[in-house]
Amino acid sequence: MTSLISNKELTIKLESCLPYATKVNIISAFITKPAYRWLSELTKFNLPEVALVGRFLPKDFIDGASNIEAIRESLLSGYSVKALSNLHAKIYQIDNDLIFTGSANMTGKGLALIEECNLEACAKVAPSDESKAFIDKIINTSVKLTLERLDKMQAFIDELNFSTEPEVPDNWPEDIMPKIKDIFVSDFPLAKPGEPCEIYQINPSLDFAIIESNNTNFDDAQSLFKNSKAYHWLKTTVVKHQGDRNLGFGQISRMLHDALADDPAPYRRDIKDIQVNMYEYIRLYAPDEIEIYVPGSRSEVIRIIK
Repeated sequence: MTSLISNKELTIKLESCLPYATKVNIISAFITKPAYRWLSELTKFNLPEVALVGRFLPKDFIDGASNIEAIRESLLSGYSVKALSNLHAKIYQIDNDLIFTGSANMTGKGLALIEECNLEACAKVAPSDESKAFIDKIINTSVKLTLERLDKMQAFIDELNFSTEPEVPDNWPEDIMPKIKDIFVSDFPLAKPGEPCEIYQINPSLDFAIIESNNTNFDDAQSLFKNSKAYHWLKTTVVKHQGDRNLGFGQISRMLHDALADDPAPYRRDIKDIQVNMYEYIRLYAPDEIEIYVPGSRSEVIRIIK
């Protein structure tokens, strides 16, 4: 059984292995200068390949949760830096066999690098193929930052007029940060309603992790489900292809396989698993909009009610 450790203990463990690492992946909603300098100092001799993924929304920089200069220095150091707007996960992967997750961001407070720090809970995660694939997917589907893009982000923030626009924009303009429109396995339910899922614990910002965290309030969970990326894709696909005949389970499986942007592509049996999970969510939260039925002895068929 995995034991919880504090962020101070996490930092001690990271400090013992970072100077010998060859590859470092850090996924953290927020990144600040003290943490960048801490990482840079620890790896100045071994110079590992470093990938950083953060949320990096306008509000994050304006509020000081993340620091643009820390990102700039990271890029100048040769780090790969990427942005993912719905990121909430905090993951530290050292080489191929050491993974930590928890609530500690890559900040001075998060890693207890300053005196007035946060108290965070963290844990070591088994380096399973599923966990490593999940980390790779976050990195591969994030938007790459460059010095040019960072300059545009800074200019956008500098041009905001808080006297006429008191509300900070939720996202960057499309020309600065293009939206990720592809659909991935992680956009779908990775377990049936109410069942525990390790990936949801690692990344609680996933659509179905959020739905599950709100499942004690049926109306909230239903609204979240009907506004999820997966439900929108399924409903749009069924409407587009329904024609004179309703779509069977196998037809939806093939369409989902072709639509997923995961690289490498998932196995057909894995797609069928998430499709089964999705149908269970529909039965629970959307029976008023989509009907799933079995005509005779055939497989499940899906059709739009409204």
